[in-house]
Amino acid sequence: MFTFFKKYDLSGKTIIPFTTHEGSGLGSCVKDVKKVYPKANVQQGFSIYGHDVRTGKERVEKWLKKLGYQGK
Repeated sequence: MFTFFKKYDLSGKTIIPFTTHEGSGLGSCVKDVKKVYPKANVQQGFSIYGHDVRTGKERVEKWLKKLGYQGK
């Protein structure tokens, strides 16, 4: 993640953090993104357990809807 941050300037962009995990959730991801890109529009992040991915479609859709994105 930090190598990507050094290479790309996302200032002024909308960033929507999401990840799979096995217990750490988003960790410090959102804080790190906001620190590196203080001029970016960092939206509410989403994390899901890796073992829940296959059955997590509704959770993802609910999160995206909350952000104002409608699924097709």
